[in-house]
Amino acid sequence: MSSTADLGLLTDMHLDVDGQQADTGLPDASGPIDTVCPSIGDPPPIGECRVSSGAENRLVITGTVLTANGVLENGSVYSVDGQIACVGCDCSRSLGYGDASRVDCGRAIISPGLINPHDHLTFSEGAPIDHGETRYDHRHEWRRALSTPSNSHGTNAESSGNRWGELRMLFSGVTSYVGSGSATGLIRNLDRLEDIERTLGFRQVTFQTFSLGDANRRFKPNCQWDYRYDEFEASQFSAFIPHVAEGIDDYAQEEFRCQSTSFDGGQDFTEKNAAHIHSIALHAVDFWTMVQEQAKLIWSPRSNVSLYGTTAEVQIFHRFGGTIALGTDWTYSGSANMLRELVCASDWNQTYLNGYFSDRQLWLMATLNGAVATNNDHLIGSLTEGKLADITVFASGSDSPYRSIIEADNDDVWMVLKAGRPIYGRAALVEPLRACEQVDVCGQGYSICAQDEFGTPFSAIAADVATGKPAYPALFCGGGPADEPTCVPSRPGEFTGQPSDMDQDGDGQTDPIDNCPQVFNPVLPYKQGLQGDSDGDGIGDACDGSPLADDLDGDAVSNADDNCPLVPNPEQADTDTDSKGDPCDFCPERPNPIGVCLPAPGQMATIESIQREEISEGTRVSVTNAVVTGVWGRGVWVQQGAGAYSGIGVFTGDSDDQPSIGDVVTVDAEVQDYYGDTQLSDAVIIPQDESMEPQVTTVSLADALDESYEGVLVFVNDAVLGETSYDCGVDNDNCSDEGLWTLSSPSTEPDRLLVFDRIYAGGDWAERVGTAPLTGVLTYRFDQRRIMPRGPSDFQAR
Repeated sequence: MSSTADLGLLTDMHLDVDGQQADTGLPDASGPIDTVCPSIGDPPPIGECRVSSGAENRLVITGTVLTANGVLENGSVYSVDGQIACVGCDCSRSLGYGDASRVDCGRAIISPGLINPHDHLTFSEGAPIDHGETRYDHRHEWRRALSTPSNSHGTNAESSGNRWGELRMLFSGVTSYVGSGSATGLIRNLDRLEDIERTLGFRQVTFQTFSLGDANRRFKPNCQWDYRYDEFEASQFSAFIPHVAEGIDDYAQEEFRCQSTSFDGGQDFTEKNAAHIHSIALHAVDFWTMVQEQAKLIWSPRSNVSLYGTTAEVQIFHRFGGTIALGTDWTYSGSANMLRELVCASDWNQTYLNGYFSDRQLWLMATLNGAVATNNDHLIGSLTEGKLADITVFASGSDSPYRSIIEADNDDVWMVLKAGRPIYGRAALVEPLRACEQVDVCGQGYSICAQDEFGTPFSAIAADVATGKPAYPALFCGGGPADEPTCVPSRPGEFTGQPSDMDQDGDGQTDPIDNCPQVFNPVLPYKQGLQGDSDGDGIGDACDGSPLADDLDGDAVSNADDNCPLVPNPEQADTDTDSKGDPCDFCPERPNPIGVCLPAPGQMATIESIQREEISEGTRVSVTNAVVTGVWGRGVWVQQGAGAYSGIGVFTGDSDDQPSIGDVVTVDAEVQDYYGDTQLSDAVIIPQDESMEPQVTTVSLADALDESYEGVLVFVNDAVLGETSYDCGVDNDNCSDEGLWTLSSPSTEPDRLLVFDRIYAGGDWAERVGTAPLTGVLTYRFDQRRIMPRGPSDFQAR
């Protein structure tokens, strides 16, 4: 694409997409609805933008907007304090831009920032591996045969190695990333969240390469794996992204079987919070099972094809209604960046899937679907009012804005903004809004904000990774890398991936015997020497609009009505009435309508008995009639009554279903001492359908410093707030918490409470410094007692 092409504006408002939640994979029911908004003033010349600087916290971008319902030309995207306030024909008519900064690119394509949910950042420096025509049956084969060293220039969050890998993604328009590692600053690392991102409401992803515990490459039959988690632990993750079924043999198929059932030694990781990476060796019924459980799929076609000669039959999963996100995997066998992964997905779609996916659906795989797969679509993935203004501006080189992004090169990425603030782009666009470093991109002047974001200039990072064994380039001009891994399927002696008159799809099956002559579906080991045809109708699963029989288990109850669709249950027995039939319910006497079985209830206990250490650490307990007193992203505090020993913290991990202050709940959890703070962990919180105002205990500062009040909601009546921030590193070298200040009293000097913002709800935290009185929940962290106000009302007299 030409770097001087004109720009267009592209968004996707996070509404139902063609009447579906996110992108369910169903073909578009109707074509896009095109709307041409009235022009506002004279548009800039083609290929140029007009930029005017104004208020730093307000930005309006105008151009051609792609919404969920179609193209919106001459539209506007307006953000305030990093959050999208309006998407429409002319946001100024309803909100007014005032002194906002403006970027007017006429027909620019403005997309949500790309999201890469699968990479290995600490292995991102290496160049692609040339393994010739060799193809593998399972990942453990190439792990034995190929050398894949970690970054030679460092693998920690401040290393040049990690930073270089993230810069490569940023240069392709990526704003959020799951990389099994991080570089502090710049791109948002969804599996290594920073405190500010947790405050914004992001949910941390749990990324796992060896969820079976088989890093030692040893196969264990009958699902007797050394699982990294049990299924209940995995169900508590906000988003769980494991590698599953990476290969084409029975071992790979067994990986999925053992991670999709609770029976026969399995651990069911195929749940609504899961997004499986790869999923190559799956049958149609496996894809259907994933969709029934609302699990997502992360597709890395280039790496799959390069290593195994083929990739997952994603169109089957998509046809059932599954959500697919694209990920690059790594440089050794995958795509150098997300734009190259889009090219591979598009080529695969056109050549081997008979054009099954639309360009729009491919684009969704790189934006909204990545947000859905990571359970962060409430904040990112689409340009929608209320979400963060993560935006990438692309040059327009095609009549289709989606096609322009799919075909984009590095120099077609014109600007990248994270939460409304530019972090990279053409100097003419970035510099009027933010002063950053200059860098040459394919002969064009660009700006990169590495010094501000990383604390290290780009030039220093580039110089460092050029020493010793140089890192793989971060930029590619005029197309993809010369040594790019292949996206053309082949396995020596089996198929070449080259279409011919006798084999239209190149899958090694000549058209007269091919049950999908126009859709690639080779015979592979996990298919037992056959092309898939689950319903036996002569049409292969890969191209069959309805590949499964209506009654999979043959019990005379249709799949849609069957409470055990894969296990015969003709009487539809369901003892616990949770809509899971007894034969397929691992806990048929305890309801679990959505998800895995909950742990067996613990022994009855009170908070006081736990805090007085009358119950041993490691004991599972059940605490009833507890009132929620404080809430944060990874836990809550609860209380029974008031006074000493009445409160305790409950750790839930990243959860999108936390209770609210005042809710009365039952907590089933394990007693744990977390660095001196007694808490309940591995918790299940069950609402009791009632609420009440939590009781506040009035205490002196001396009382608040006593362990008996740990976890209790208190009002401190005799203390003074310090007016300067507190450096907690003085007390503990590992503490880097910011925004602390002290609460002290002449009677307790030098002892004091630290005031901590972990659960504060409101944007005026800094304005509260030096004000009193103070109410909050007490906790213990980094060798200091702390108090956590919950909101502005906690700074009022009682």
